[in-house]
Amino acid sequence: MLKLPLIVGAVIMSTILSPVEAIDVNIPGADAKIPKNAYINYQATNQAIEQDVAHYTKMLKATDKANGISKSAIEYAKATSIYRAEHYHNTVISVHDKYGQVRLSFPVAGIKSEYNIGRYKDPDRTIEDYRVITDNGSLNLEIDYADYKDQNWRNTKIAYEKLTDKDVRKFLQDKVKKNPEKHISDIKATVFSYPTVTYGTWDSMKMPYLKNGQKTTMTVDTINFKHMMGFAIRYPLYHAGIAYFDNKPVLNKVPTDNLLANYVLPSVKNLNELNQYSRIENLNGIKYRVPKDALFEGESKEDYQDIRYYKKGSITFFVSTINLTNNPYTRNIIIDGHYNFSRNLHSFWDIYRYHPTPEYINYTVVWNNNIPGLSIHSYEPYRDIHILNFESYDGTYHFIYTIFYPNFLSAEEVQKLRNMIEFFDSTNNPEFKLQEHVVFPET
Repeated sequence: MLKLPLIVGAVIMSTILSPVEAIDVNIPGADAKIPKNAYINYQATNQAIEQDVAHYTKMLKATDKANGISKSAIEYAKATSIYRAEHYHNTVISVHDKYGQVRLSFPVAGIKSEYNIGRYKDPDRTIEDYRVITDNGSLNLEIDYADYKDQNWRNTKIAYEKLTDKDVRKFLQDKVKKNPEKHISDIKATVFSYPTVTYGTWDSMKMPYLKNGQKTTMTVDTINFKHMMGFAIRYPLYHAGIAYFDNKPVLNKVPTDNLLANYVLPSVKNLNELNQYSRIENLNGIKYRVPKDALFEGESKEDYQDIRYYKKGSITFFVSTINLTNNPYTRNIIIDGHYNFSRNLHSFWDIYRYHPTPEYINYTVVWNNNIPGLSIHSYEPYRDIHILNFESYDGTYHFIYTIFYPNFLSAEEVQKLRNMIEFFDSTNNPEFKLQEHVVFPET
């Protein structure tokens, strides 16, 4: 039986998609030429990104040549792939607790987290705010738990079904009048419809902001919605948005409303869907998922590592926890209190990649209840076996989950495996999720 190495790098892999229907949604910036499942590949790129990656590779080669260093093509492919992962990965925000079960992805790299729970004058009103910081702004998911019992939109006298664009704009304008010190301007808003959500609205506004002591402008674009499940009025209201400074979008000149319409909105999933095809298992306080019909094949133990094996047909599952406390093999992976996922990127390349094909690796950072994890999907068109890999850290254990699956699986089956492997929860160190986390801290 194949046994995992002590330290395994993280991997996320991209699904090959067949042509599908384009998105149809009345949000400003929506591009009907982009397939509505474009988010599945965890990639949104443009000329500026490709030029930056190519420039990095060129500079690296020039520096090596000047220093008399000779590297192989695969070594440069590895370096380029890791650079892309650190600077241009996708960001998934996944929230799962007694009340919230939502997951969505942004085609923008998020490097640091903020998590807040706010209570207002009404003790029954709780706002849970997940924020992932980017190079020029933030990616936001706010959950309004008071709205799950609102019979009218945002505590107004307007029924959801009768809401208009004018109502949304007036609501936002009235809020601004009550807080004139914020000087919010350029308010735009509209009502939208989409098959997988209900009560959808979009808004955009600008406001002055003090960033690092310098005056700038912050723009915030947001989509607001409930899940289309049962009596949607009983579910919380979700606010998913992107904030950026100096009128510079977070993804190299790609308009933010385009990202929200074409990538974020289609990616919104209710995590209760996972219950249809997977079950939750527990190892050393860490919760993970395997297919309902996966067979437990056994387990093994080392001084610091526990490994479990599962099987479903020709798909193999390896789950492992490594206790990092006083572990001599895991030094220097915690930097200033933050787990450094760069180590996982290097490890994955060293263990699994043998050909210079970084275009066949996709990366994302998944924030499960504010705890980051690195997901890697690695495939090669002419190989029989592809790899899904997910790694996280809960303050005590380094968690590794690797799936080897045959290349003949359908895109839908692969997507289910990936959604499943990226689910992570831990009962260890409850305070850990409340902390700020940095994904790739400077060494």
